[in-house]
Amino acid sequence: MSSRSPSSLIARTIEKTWSSFALLMAAVGWSVGAGNYWRFSWRAANYGGGSFLLTYLIWLIITAFPLAVAEYAIGKLGQGGPLHGPYNLAERSKKLAAFGGMWMAWADFMIMCYYWVVTGWIFYYMLHAIAGTFFAPDFDASAFWKSFGFTPASLGVGALMMFLSILVTAFGIKGIGQVARFMFPLLFIFTVGLAIFTLTLPGAEKGLEFYMIPRAEALLDPATWMQSLSQVIWSIGIAWGFLICAGAWMRRNDDPTLTAFGNVVNDTAVAWMAGTAIIPLIFAISATPHEDIKAAGTGLAFVVLPQLFRKMGAAGHAYAALFFIAFWFAAFTSLITIHEVALRPLKDLGLKTPYAAVITGVLAFVCGIPTALSGDWLDYYDTVWGVVGLSIGLVFIALITSYFTDAARVRQGLMDMDIKPFVRLGKWWDYLVKVNIVVPILFFVWWIVYGEWIQGWGLGLHTYYTFPGMVILIIGGIIMYYLISKSIEAQTRGR
Repeated sequence: MSSRSPSSLIARTIEKTWSSFALLMAAVGWSVGAGNYWRFSWRAANYGGGSFLLTYLIWLIITAFPLAVAEYAIGKLGQGGPLHGPYNLAERSKKLAAFGGMWMAWADFMIMCYYWVVTGWIFYYMLHAIAGTFFAPDFDASAFWKSFGFTPASLGVGALMMFLSILVTAFGIKGIGQVARFMFPLLFIFTVGLAIFTLTLPGAEKGLEFYMIPRAEALLDPATWMQSLSQVIWSIGIAWGFLICAGAWMRRNDDPTLTAFGNVVNDTAVAWMAGTAIIPLIFAISATPHEDIKAAGTGLAFVVLPQLFRKMGAAGHAYAALFFIAFWFAAFTSLITIHEVALRPLKDLGLKTPYAAVITGVLAFVCGIPTALSGDWLDYYDTVWGVVGLSIGLVFIALITSYFTDAARVRQGLMDMDIKPFVRLGKWWDYLVKVNIVVPILFFVWWIVYGEWIQGWGLGLHTYYTFPGMVILIIGGIIMYYLISKSIEAQTRGR
């Protein structure tokens, strides 16, 4: 089996669009999804507003761009997906490098366990936006969310999303990637329009001040730093494994620095605009915005957006329908990409695509049922895998491209590919990659010792969640390393 076999949706999109601009648009299309609206607004509102935004921008410079380039480089130079790309690129500790790639695929799978739930929420709201439910005289956005979020109805709609994802990944239904690329600019335009409209509302200036101006107390809170780091990598798609897949399908003259830079800038622009549309609106419509933010919890965007559309008057119905259609396509395309990366290791171990799609899809659905019925469970999954799991993936990317393989060699390999890079990589890039071996770990330790983990997620109320999770993590890691070793040994004997 060829190692040059990443995600089929990614591969089809890139192969059919033989240009760097099209590759960039495809990459942005994969990353823009629920994270830009649902997760960004929820995290930013709860973790310091302007302080969250400032730390987010710092992580973009220190981590997002250099490691996005590094992850593309693993695929492009290693010519493989999450398993074979790191293994082929590494000069030492090759099995551990392959384990790092598998870790990313595993974290990707665990996030898929609740991503189908959120995609189902968006689909449900899309149907009601089209039907005009939000514009009934007696409509109550908070009551509507409570009647659906984390209920059996939420589970049922999410199950439909997971079923559709299995169909697409198993049978390679074409056209979705192209539709999503068209939807991204549409979604961005709608988001800009929403942000501008929000800022015209009385009282929104207080929300904008909260959203844009950092406060010292939040900057000194380790949770602000860890949550903004997790949002950067969650939204842009670093350490999930699909940038490795995309890198493997780049042509020799495709520029990873251009794609990474465009991916970071475009995704951040969408997230920032979404936050501008949602957070100031809370201050415009509520006398107790901070209390309402906490009360809405993970459903913040779904409580706020219908109220925003209602304020748009006669145009609100059409605007809401078109926005949620574009939003759902973005989220569903991201779900497919997540699914395809999750099944990639099974394909690398010899399983056919339809079987791998069904196995990973059914397992993700079963494992994710608690997150469809409980906000605490969804928050737990998102904390363990969206924050901790992806941060570990960051460390693996840095190790693969600076320790298992020399960073200068990786950089030179990219520069020797007949391209004039958009960003000239120098020793500064080597340094930033190496810094990310240590920095996420230091902030994680700070968060454990002084932050919310010790108070809630580690030794407090949720210990009975955390301990089984850590056991599963350790056992799963041992099993993954064993399977990787056996697979590599079998392929080596077959050569």
